[in-house]
Amino acid sequence: MTVSIALGGGVALAAPAAQAGQPAFQGQAMDSGLSASEATELQNTIDALLAKDGGKQTAANEISYADGRLLVPLPGEKYVRELNGSRAEGTADTARHTCTEKRLCGYSGRNYTGQEREWYRCNVLYKKPSAWRSGGSWYNNQTPGRQGSWYDYNKRFLSHTRPAPYGANGNWAPVGYVKAC
Repeated sequence: MTVSIALGGGVALAAPAAQAGQPAFQGQAMDSGLSASEATELQNTIDALLAKDGGKQTAANEISYADGRLLVPLPGEKYVRELNGSRAEGTADTARHTCTEKRLCGYSGRNYTGQEREWYRCNVLYKKPSAWRSGGSWYNNQTPGRQGSWYDYNKRFLSHTRPAPYGANGNWAPVGYVKAC
């Protein structure tokens, strides 16, 4: 079985579905307390995201890009976490972002839940994750005072974020591209 991986400029490559590092990622997921079926579910999610938006898998729940990374929550969890780190703090009552310092982060769910996409390069438009079609939240954790910007699918300016540090719930539906600062 092959997976089509989209590259810049509309070029696509067919790659074997089982990458050389996947057994290590399966082990990493299981070392984090996942069952074999949950580890497979997580890998299937990562494979689908790679096929749709490209990138490179760098951990069981992480895809890296030239401009940042995407973290995926583990099966049954709402908040993302690095597998070598502790569980993200926060609950539905006291939600807290997990955005790395000097980054602009988007979350697929409200109150910083779901997938987390980090951006950090300034003055470049980056496509937001294609599966994010509604709801969501964001946190601007850049240098104090910096603003990110949202653009539509035609790369027309929509609005700025509030100056860092600041976060809010929002709607990803009209957003096609993000500029960190």
